[in-house]
Amino acid sequence: MHGFVSYRHFGRARFLRNDQAVCVLGRYVATELWLELGLLRSDRAAFVLGLYIAAELGSSSIPT
Repeated sequence: MHGFVSYRHFGRARFLRNDQAVCVLGRYVATELWLELGLLRSDRAAFVLGLYIAAELGSSSIPT
């Protein structure tokens, strides 16, 4: 999916650059690691899926 992703959990929407790939996996949103890594907030859990990173929507901590 390219262009527009709805983050219903947060009640807001986010526009993505045309070169940014995103996949919605249930509560998770996976996007290309090198494009998104610097944009993750510290209150979102994240894990790496190969070249992709997935952030859990609404999480309160980062797994260690």
